[in-house]
Amino acid sequence: MKKSQNIIIAILFIICITLSISSISMSANIKESNTSNKNHNSLNIDPTSNTFPFDVSDFSGKEINTIDIAAKKYQNNTISITNSDFKISNELSNEIYNLINSYGASAAFYIVSLDDGMTIGYNVDRKFETASSIKAPYALYLYHEIAKGNVDVTEKLVYQPRYYNPGTGVVKRSSFGTEYTVNDLIYYSLYESDNIAYEMLHGHFGVKGFNAMLKNLGTKELYLTASNPWGYTSCRSAALIWQDIYNFSITDSEGIELLNILSTGKYNYYKEVMPDIESASKTGFAKKDVVETGIVFDNHPYIAIAMANKGGRIGAYTEVIRLISCMNKVMNEYNTYLENK
Repeated sequence: MKKSQNIIIAILFIICITLSISSISMSANIKESNTSNKNHNSLNIDPTSNTFPFDVSDFSGKEINTIDIAAKKYQNNTISITNSDFKISNELSNEIYNLINSYGASAAFYIVSLDDGMTIGYNVDRKFETASSIKAPYALYLYHEIAKGNVDVTEKLVYQPRYYNPGTGVVKRSSFGTEYTVNDLIYYSLYESDNIAYEMLHGHFGVKGFNAMLKNLGTKELYLTASNPWGYTSCRSAALIWQDIYNFSITDSEGIELLNILSTGKYNYYKEVMPDIESASKTGFAKKDVVETGIVFDNHPYIAIAMANKGGRIGAYTEVIRLISCMNKVMNEYNTYLENK
């Protein structure tokens, strides 16, 4: 009996030793896993695996768009049309004015046909907060630098407490000290509209080159400071950015990648109004203003910008959605005009 007890005790001792070794090994593996997860994979998102449902690479070889948006003249509080004899129907014109008047706060919209340069604008120079729409022009600047060989997309930046932002994005779910490549951060800032990713890029690359790009494009707004990564925009300034995004996609593979990402972003108000028409956009939702900027790839592609202030009797988001709906109706009338011309 005593011998049997000794055997049982020995077996139990061996089991305890085995479990202890396994526990130590598991702990080491967890520690190693935590260390290796200090990159974007800790978020279970792989930007490189993204497949684009809409590929703009077929724009390659088209002519550069040379519309002089910066020089065009428009009247305030009046719908103005340039470079065309097209006129909006009285019924639709009244619908647009009634919508804007019923809103009771600042609103603006802008259409620029990329095929023939026709433009339709309302308050194109009124200023609004950029909010997240600034991420598109900043990414444009970085992609231009990447194409020149001045930016290494594999360079790793560290997520630090000073970049924390409770707004949109996925980086906030990771711990401080997590490393991200420049490529990952650009992708998150556009696709996820990630505030932290954008602020990390702004903090690292600064504003000197970005502001120089804006000056070269002729924008009056969008300029940033080292301490403020946001700022103000207007329909005209946003349209100048998107014209360059379009032209960049024609001339460089980096431009194709940029426009493809912008065509897949999570937040796209054009797709809410026109789900069957491809579009690329960068939306912004600030304390006072809501803006939508981008390109609609209809039969005749056009830059489309819509902005509204939250001070009206209906929400600015609703106003922007309604403006986009009206802009779609305008372009339907314009397409009919071209067909019958």
